[in-house]
Amino acid sequence: MAKHVLNTSYENYDFVLIGLSCTENQYVLASSISDILNISFYLSDYIPFHLKEGKLFNFSLYRYIDEELGLEYFFIPNISNFEEVNPNRVFENDLFSEMPVDETVRLIKELPKTDYFLILKGESAHVQQYKIIEALKQLNEIIQLQVIQANDLASKRNLIF
Repeated sequence: MAKHVLNTSYENYDFVLIGLSCTENQYVLASSISDILNISFYLSDYIPFHLKEGKLFNFSLYRYIDEELGLEYFFIPNISNFEEVNPNRVFENDLFSEMPVDETVRLIKELPKTDYFLILKGESAHVQQYKIIEALKQLNEIIQLQVIQANDLASKRNLIF
């Protein structure tokens, strides 16, 4: 008798993922993208990212909803903002024992040269992506941009929020 297993871990990766390389900080780039696309990003949340060592890192998540087009925009940096201080952390006698050292982590570690992600979700995401990419190419702040297939990424689960 054949054994059938129900796969209940289905994740929906039906969105357009655009990787951006830029030397500007997230606030400048979010503002520039808002201006060029005629949208208004707002800081909607901080996405927590837990590591096995008990460390917690956060990523700023900017959002805009275009109800006319049925399109949601998300803008998120690939590098964490900061680490929450762990009060149980014990500093050993070393060069930096008296002060905490800033640590960061990448949201998608297999894309180390990608600084930010623009995620498009909704009915018209795949149609509108071409217009959006052409507009983004006009920004001097952006060094490189690429459309990324989320299903091909090992860390793709980090993009579900």
